Amino acid sequence: MFSFLLDGVEILLEIMPRLRRKRDRLKKWTGTVEAKKTRALSKQAYLVIFRTDEGKRRKFRFERKEDFDLYGEGRRYVKKEGDDLPDTKPYR
Repeated sequence: MFSFLLDGVEILLEIMPRLRRKRDRLKKWTGTVEAKKTRALSKQAYLVIFRTDEGKRRKFRFERKEDFDLYGEGRRYVKKEGDDLPDTKPYR
């Protein structure tokens, strides 16, 4: 019985991040890059934090520095519905 519950919890922990990504993919928003951070000993060492016009924070992690450098701190970007990441061209 106990192992059955642990299996159920394990399945939920695997599924929940996928559901969240799908839900976030369907949203569109406009926001400003609030901060850019790097970590030395992490697989996804580059972090870009956006502040949306509604006041919510959105975090995106990158493995490659080239992707991280596409976003400038203090600039505005648009995330379109159906895309995983905001456009790399700044919004006016």
